[in-house]
Amino acid sequence: MFKSMQWKIASIYALLILFAMQFFVVFLTQSLEQYYLRTYSRNLEAQGLLLANFLERYLTGTDENSAIDGLVLEYSRQAGITDIMVLDSFGRLISSSRTEAGLQGQRIVQEEITRALTGSRSGEIRFNQETRERVKHLALPVRSGEKTMGVVYLSGSLEPLYATLREIQLIFLTGAVLVIGVTVLLGFLLARSITGPIQEVTAKAAQIAHGDFRQQIDVRSHDEIGRLGEMFNYLSRQLDVTLQEMSSEKGKMEAILSHMTDGIVALNRDGKVVHLNPTGYNLLGLTPGEEPPAAVLSQLLTQVDLSALLNNGRQQNREINLTPHRRTILASYVPFHTQEQTDCDLSSGVLIILHDISKERELVQIQKEFVANVSHELRTPLTTLKSYTETLLGGAMYQSDTCFSFLVTMEKETERMVRLVKDLLVLSQFDSQQVAWRHLYQRLDELVLEVINELEIEFAAERPNMLVTLPEAPLYYCFDRDKIKQVLLNVIQNAFKYTGQGGEVAVLLEDLGSAITILVKDNGIGIPLEEVDRVFQRFYRVDKARSRDYGGTGLGLAIAREIVEAHGGTIALTSQPERGTEVRICLPSSQAKGGKEQCESA
Repeated sequence: MFKSMQWKIASIYALLILFAMQFFVVFLTQSLEQYYLRTYSRNLEAQGLLLANFLERYLTGTDENSAIDGLVLEYSRQAGITDIMVLDSFGRLISSSRTEAGLQGQRIVQEEITRALTGSRSGEIRFNQETRERVKHLALPVRSGEKTMGVVYLSGSLEPLYATLREIQLIFLTGAVLVIGVTVLLGFLLARSITGPIQEVTAKAAQIAHGDFRQQIDVRSHDEIGRLGEMFNYLSRQLDVTLQEMSSEKGKMEAILSHMTDGIVALNRDGKVVHLNPTGYNLLGLTPGEEPPAAVLSQLLTQVDLSALLNNGRQQNREINLTPHRRTILASYVPFHTQEQTDCDLSSGVLIILHDISKERELVQIQKEFVANVSHELRTPLTTLKSYTETLLGGAMYQSDTCFSFLVTMEKETERMVRLVKDLLVLSQFDSQQVAWRHLYQRLDELVLEVINELEIEFAAERPNMLVTLPEAPLYYCFDRDKIKQVLLNVIQNAFKYTGQGGEVAVLLEDLGSAITILVKDNGIGIPLEEVDRVFQRFYRVDKARSRDYGGTGLGLAIAREIVEAHGGTIALTSQPERGTEVRICLPSSQAKGGKEQCESA
């Protein structure tokens, strides 16, 4: 009951009136108290000054004590002052309105009297512990010219004054209680006029919540409550129309999802499936209505971090091989928001779009196999042609300069084609995972130095300046020497080829603890920014004519990436035109720290 709006409104009104009354009573009481005190003090001071004027002529004589006593007693009765004392210029009691023979002639020490003896008026209000009353004390000097002849000390009780103030406070308190009672009653009446329509709106809203959208409110006024009723009726009509449109859109979406050629899997933030269309059931090998088992969900999420995907909200694409069905699926992971979370950074779920690319991958595999078959077929005749060319170059022909030039050209082209075939074979082995690895625990720094020495001899005529940085201690690593040497030869050879004479090539081998890094940097011609992302593609060459002059096949970096990734590492290239190129090879340090036994067991 006390939580209802009626009680709240009535309580607020009562508290406001109570606060106002309390403020008014306190302010008025304090004002009256100050007024009465000022009036009493002025009256007391006037009476004291009058008495002082009468006493001035008596204090100048020597035998006027009896006259002073009579004057003080008579004045005390007439003025209604409780206590009057007359003191001489030394603060000794001459006369008093009370019979205090023991104090006659004694010196009275009070702060007010001391100040009055110096010629200043002094007053003070003190609390009497014996009578439990507040008393006003006033000391006035009796002066004759510039000389202080004595002091008139007056004391009067303030209790009648405060009794009057208490009566006034009681009157105000009684009035405040009556006012608060009336205020509470009026507050309830006012609150009922406000809460009545609100209760009607609440009841109608409850019926709408149960599905009855025909509820309308009778608008009886044109104030804020009336406008609330009008808006409620408008909301009810709009809600009915919106739900009908949503029902229609839902039917359309269900029809679209049911007839899509791509599978749709919707997951909530907990990774549970909330929707799966018929194509999705088919691609995942499930019967319609069947709950996807954990093994199927693990295949869909094995290559993505669901929590990171929900937090950053970025779409990701992954290629998945469904093992029991031998299907290759291109899965697009699209975070989505509900209508309530459109302004939030966190996604409410993930939509997985499954596209079957099994046929495309089969065509790609056929192409790869074709390249491998062609390479095998060309290897023997090319080797034979090369041997014939070497024989002719050895002097078996006519010794003609022209013939020799042709033969040299044939020999170069033959070597290039042989290298092409070999590279194709290497890539084919990587694609078919038929590479024979020979991992040994050996020194990586020696291999780097060996490759550099070989290339310095090969490019002795136009060798750029070399800067080699190797660790001071021997760096052992578990790797395939031939394969890693092929990577280093390819990367460092490219740096030599595309850095002119007088340029600089830097090779840095460093153990960072978490990884071993091989950095090859040059200040040669560089690569255009738009071409950097494609340099690791097969057969891709930035400058085809220049690469062909150097004998490049466009497969070196592709092979290097396959070898590095097979060792669990990464290779990355950054470059700027006319500023040089930087290739960074990172190998996991776990193989360096595993030791010889672990390498051989692997």
